Amino acid sequence: MQCFRCDQEAVQECPRCGALYCDDHGDALCARCADPVLAVPSYRVFRGSLLALLVGSLVAVWLLVLPPSGADQDRPPSSIAGIVPTAAAPKTTATAAASGAPAATAAASSGTTGASGASGAAATPTPTASATATPRPTPANNTYTVKPGDTLTGIADQAGVTVDAIQRANNITNPTAIQVGDTLTIPR
Repeated sequence: MQCFRCDQEAVQECPRCGALYCDDHGDALCARCADPVLAVPSYRVFRGSLLALLVGSLVAVWLLVLPPSGADQDRPPSSIAGIVPTAAAPKTTATAAASGAPAATAAASSGTTGASGASGAAATPTPTASATATPRPTPANNTYTVKPGDTLTGIADQAGVTVDAIQRANNITNPTAIQVGDTLTIPR
C-alpha cells in the first residue's frame, strides 16, 4: 500500500477520512485532514446546525404569532402598563345617578345629544334614587391593591384624588414603579 501523496510505503490510516499515509504526510491525521484551509466540519455538524437553525426559527415564529395563553388582550403587559396610556371609559348616566348627580349633567358631560338635536343639558333632569349623603369610607376602604394594568393615573381617577396625593401618601418617587399586588393608601 502506498501513501496517498507519494510513492512511499503507507504506515497509518487517517481516522477521519480513511486515507493511507506515510510519516512524511501526516501524524495523527493525514496532511489533507490536518490542513486548516481544507478543514470543513463533518456532515453531522453541518446538518445538526441546520436542524437547530430550523427548530429555532419555528419556535420564534410560533412565539410571535401565538401570544401566551391567559394574557389580557385589551391591556398592555404589566411591565409597561405605567408607560402606555390606557383609554378611560366615559361616565354613563347610570354612574352619574349612582353618584348623586342629575342625569342631565351626566349627558352634558358625555357630549350626547337629545332627540331634538340640542345638547343634553336642555333635557329634563331625572330624579335620583335617594338624596341621602353617602357615608364616609372606613379606614379599611382607604387602601387599594394594585391589579394588572393599573396605573397611578387610573387609580387616582377612580378614587377622585390626584396622582400627587397618592404619591405623597405612599412615598412613591417613580410613578411607574408600582407593582401588581402593592397595597396603596388612598388619601381622602
